[in-house]
Amino acid sequence: MELSKRKAAEADLQHLALMNQNLIRDEGSRNPMSIEQLQDRMAEWMAGEWEIEIVQTADAIIGYAVYQTRTDDLHPHESYIHLRQFYIGREYRSNGYGAKALHLLLNHSFPLGAKVTIDVLASNPRGYQFWSKVGFEPDYTHMKLTT
Repeated sequence: MELSKRKAAEADLQHLALMNQNLIRDEGSRNPMSIEQLQDRMAEWMAGEWEIEIVQTADAIIGYAVYQTRTDDLHPHESYIHLRQFYIGREYRSNGYGAKALHLLLNHSFPLGAKVTIDVLASNPRGYQFWSKVGFEPDYTHMKLTT
């Protein structure tokens, strides 16, 4: 099945919030935000420095991506893409749609040869497996201690 992408619009905010809620559940996030809060955050991101793109087939929205271009702290003359959220609906997983959607972004949204960073929660081994399968490698480990 062929995939396409488009820039998210205000009319997509409720659907984006629902997909974001599913992403939060699927990755085991501690994020307690309500649908309304997620929708408001998406609207803020859309109006700000984040790009939000919808991934779709001819018949349905199957996912989305949220990303922005950042400057590398160690090499200020270089920039990279930080992919903050990437979601493919549960019913479309394990069929190659995630890899196809990522390649759409790499080939049509991100600058040619761009470095791309992601964060994968330790509570999300399936996500870690996907990102490893499509070529991402660990860069550092962020740890915390709650006292």
